[in-house]
Amino acid sequence: MITAPQQLGRLDATLERVIRGIALAFQVGAAAVYLTMSLRPSAWRQVADTTPAGGACMWAFAVCFPMVWAAGLWLEYGHFYDRSARSDFRKLGLIGHVGALAVAVVGASASSYRIALWIVIGAVAVTASITWTAWMQTRLLPDEDQAVIDALLSREAAQRAAVFDASQREQRRERLAAVMAGLGYTLTDAPAQPAAPADVPAAKWTVPAGKHAPYVYFIRNGNRMKIGTTTDLRRRIRTLALRAENIALLFEGDQRREREFHKQFAEQRIGTTEWFAYEGDLADFVHERTALIAEEGKSK
Repeated sequence: MITAPQQLGRLDATLERVIRGIALAFQVGAAAVYLTMSLRPSAWRQVADTTPAGGACMWAFAVCFPMVWAAGLWLEYGHFYDRSARSDFRKLGLIGHVGALAVAVVGASASSYRIALWIVIGAVAVTASITWTAWMQTRLLPDEDQAVIDALLSREAAQRAAVFDASQREQRRERLAAVMAGLGYTLTDAPAQPAAPADVPAAKWTVPAGKHAPYVYFIRNGNRMKIGTTTDLRRRIRTLALRAENIALLFEGDQRREREFHKQFAEQRIGTTEWFAYEGDLADFVHERTALIAEEGKSK
């Protein structure tokens, strides 16, 4: 008997809700166990009798670490599809979890049943981590879908970096103008930069199907150029929501050659992204290489 797609979809959604409920229940349960162990009267008396300051620190840690842990989990959930942010927030949650766990272990050590309590705390910690990871796994997208989101986030980051760079340049100019005014000079606008070289007919690049040897690509999108490395050019173009006609240049090479180009055109780089302003040395380089390729094509 074949199950209808709608039924499979409902089954997946139900399973995801069940896993989510279990994961959240174990996070709350683990936090409750940690706090119970940390705030036990016997644990407080032992620490406070030794050093009052230590008792205050233990109380602060017992309260703050679960809050850091909860914040890390919440932020990881909210930024799950931003892989870089997700990794950072997972580490934040891990710091809070380990801290809360350590305080709970210290609190349990004051009990005559500390070995049993340590086993319980360890089991709770492992179970909480496993159930949370299992829930996060149910939210993963297929690689191609995630690649589309990665490209969109990268594009937004490049746009924010461009705005920030423009703002920084304006602030530097205002500061320099103020300094020069104090010295009795007037800052005038720099001479207009020569226009970027006119585009020559773009070379026609053949996009390989499937996996291939590493290529360093120059892909243009308006007044910006992306310089990166790929072993699946067709997929890279698709994830950038561009077309083969947007390819300006291709070079055989891996990330080492990519880094050489990044260093060569550092002045045009937009922040720390793989996007570059299509102007200056970069525009000249692309113009010259394209013209050379066109000449070679005519001579064949």
